[in-house]
Amino acid sequence: MSDAMNLRLAMNLPSESTDTYRLVNGEGDGCSGLAVDIIGGSTAIVMSSAAWCEVHKEAIVEVLEGLLNDHPSYNGVDIDIIWRNTPSRLKQDGYELSFDSEASDEDDTEVIATESSVKYLTYPYSNGQKTGFYCDQRDNRLMVAEYCRDKRVLDLCCYNGGFALNAMVQGAAQCVGVDSSQDAIDAATANAMKNDLDPAKVSFVREDIAAYMKSAMNEEEEFDVVVLDPPKLAPNLSTLDKASRKYHALNRDAMNLINREKGGLLLTCTCSAAMTQKDGGQYFLNTVNGAGLSAKRRVTLLRVNGAAPCHTQSPASFPA
Repeated sequence: MSDAMNLRLAMNLPSESTDTYRLVNGEGDGCSGLAVDIIGGSTAIVMSSAAWCEVHKEAIVEVLEGLLNDHPSYNGVDIDIIWRNTPSRLKQDGYELSFDSEASDEDDTEVIATESSVKYLTYPYSNGQKTGFYCDQRDNRLMVAEYCRDKRVLDLCCYNGGFALNAMVQGAAQCVGVDSSQDAIDAATANAMKNDLDPAKVSFVREDIAAYMKSAMNEEEEFDVVVLDPPKLAPNLSTLDKASRKYHALNRDAMNLINREKGGLLLTCTCSAAMTQKDGGQYFLNTVNGAGLSAKRRVTLLRVNGAAPCHTQSPASFPA
């Protein structure tokens, strides 16, 4: 964990513009089954998914406390450590838990997370979708936002509004975020207010994204930039065929909403390792290209990105 901390310091994490990042990323930092996120420079969320983490919990917390106390960016800051675990993964390791989590559903204590100078309200002490913050998309949010000045942007599966908020800060003309979760919509709306964004220019809609896109197509709406970041659709290889059809349909409809006359940009994401590992990583690209053929749109690949570099990977197990 000491090496992981020094590596983040080499990445300029934390910084004046970002106080929320991944401090330890499992196997990428030589700690398979253990992840640690720093939220708002005040809270450390430990995520355990291996039996050894539970067996050595006290030692892990003690080492982490010592590292954070000696961290040059947290001098005089008492960082609160929250321990979380994944019972299903632990069960695979033969470790049975007597409880699922130490967090309480009723604790709505706010922690303000800052990423690329954009502020987010997070609730690390509560369970549920509004609890966390996905810092893996940090560089992608900023990268897309730089292309959004004076553009109309659609953020699908917007969660807490990260892509839309960054786009607005970079000068987008209008942003619409869509998510099926009311907690996510409430969080995104609150985050827009927290960043003093114009409610006439940025809005968030609770709706199934497939239904929203169908309605938008019927109304002949068009966007200059579309972000499609769905949840994991293929948790394992047995679900890959079904998931690929879903990815195909979502990407096809997203492309149909991009400006027909001038074209535009699509950032499409998958967090399903089964999609990115098959055929040496080509399978997902082929799925997206097939969606373009169905939408009668020519697809040009600009770049293939991954998680922010604080989500380190081991070269021995890449891609993961």
